[in-house]
Amino acid sequence: MAAKAHRGGGNPFEFGQAVHADSIVDREEELRRLKDAVRNGERLFLIGPRRFGKTSLLNVVQQQLEREGVVVLKYDVEKFESAELLARALLAGAIRALAGAAEKIGAVVNRQLKRFFGSLKPEVTYDVMQQSISVSFGVTRGPKDSDLPLLTDVLDGIEAMARAGEKTVAVVLDEFQQLVASGGVAAERQIRAAVQTHRHVSYIFAGSKTRLLTDMTSQHGRPFYRMGSSLFLGPVPRSAFIPFIRDGFERHGFKVAAGAVEHILDLVEDVPYSVQRLAHRCWDLLCAGGPGAQGALTSAFVDRALERIALEEDPAYTQLWMSLTEVQKKALKAVIASGGRLLLSKAVTTEHSLSAASMQKALKALNDRGIIREEQSLGDARLRLDDPFLATWLKAAQST
Repeated sequence: MAAKAHRGGGNPFEFGQAVHADSIVDREEELRRLKDAVRNGERLFLIGPRRFGKTSLLNVVQQQLEREGVVVLKYDVEKFESAELLARALLAGAIRALAGAAEKIGAVVNRQLKRFFGSLKPEVTYDVMQQSISVSFGVTRGPKDSDLPLLTDVLDGIEAMARAGEKTVAVVLDEFQQLVASGGVAAERQIRAAVQTHRHVSYIFAGSKTRLLTDMTSQHGRPFYRMGSSLFLGPVPRSAFIPFIRDGFERHGFKVAAGAVEHILDLVEDVPYSVQRLAHRCWDLLCAGGPGAQGALTSAFVDRALERIALEEDPAYTQLWMSLTEVQKKALKAVIASGGRLLLSKAVTTEHSLSAASMQKALKALNDRGIIREEQSLGDARLRLDDPFLATWLKAAQST
C-alpha cells in the first residue's frame, strides 16, 4: 500500500488520540470487515492489544457508516463505573439517534419509551437549548442486585426500536471485557441470552485483554463460543509502515538514512502507537535542528529521540517502578532481557534469582496491571511490554 498524504502541513505522525482516517496505515481489510459485519447484522469481536489502533478504527467505521445512514451507538465501557450508567448512556444515545430532533423527544417519552422500555420505567430529562438528554430508571432493585439486567433490557429495547423504525443499528462497545470482568461466565451468559435473539442490531465487541477475550470466544462451553466472528488486530505490516514513515520525513525535505525507519520499528517492537510517537518526536527534533540533526533521520538520531521520550516520562515510570515488589521488578527485567520467552525455564529463573513459582506469580501480577501482555502468533507465544519505552527508561535509570 502506498504511503498516504497527510492532511495539513504539520507533524505527519499522530499519537495520543484517535487518529484521522488518512493517518491509519494499511487497515483497509479490517475496516472492510467491520463495516460488512454491521451491514450484515453480525456480531463481531475485535481483539487487539492497547496502542494498536482499535479506537481509531472504530471511530472511522462509525463516521463512514453514519454517512450511509447507519445508526451507530459507540461507547467505551471503561468510562462507566457500572453497567447501569452504561445502560443509561446507551438509552440516551438511542433516543437521540432514533427519535430525531430534540423537540420531538417529548412525544417519544410518551410513546416509544413506554412501548419499548416500559419495564425499566425510564425517566428522561432533556434540554432543547443544550441538546442534552439524561436518563434514569424507575425500577426498584435491591442493594445486591446486578446492574447487568438493566443493560440487557436496554439492548432489547434498542432492538425493538430498530425493528419498528426499520433502521440499521450497530452497538459498538469498546473494552467490552470490563462488563464481564467481575460477573464472569454468569455475566457472559446474560449478555448472550439477550444479544443472540437480536436480528435488527449488529454488535461489535472490542477489547484489549487478548487472552481473556480469546478464551471467551474460542473455548467450547463458554457462552460466547461461536456467537460471532473474531477479528484480531496485529501490528501494521512493515511493508506498509516503512514507506508511510519515510514519506512523512521526505515530504518535509529531510533525508532518511538506510535502516533508520527500520530502527524505529525495532526499538518499539512495531507497536503502532509507539511507532507514531517516536516518529513524531524525531520529526519535531529535526524541525528544531537539534544536535546531530543535519537534516537527516539516522539510527543514531532515532536513539537520541527515544532517550528524550524516556526522560520525559521519568516521573510516571519512576512511580510505576516504585509500586512494584522486588520479585515483580526482577520478573519485569527478565521479560526485557529474554525477549519474553522461556521465562519459566531454569536458565532464566536462575539468572534472575527467582523460583519458577515466584516468576509465574509475578508475571500474572504484571499482566493484570497491564504492564506486560501476551502475544500469540503462528503458534508462538511471548510476553511483551505494553509500553516499549519503559525498557529504555529502565536501562537509562540503572546505567552506571
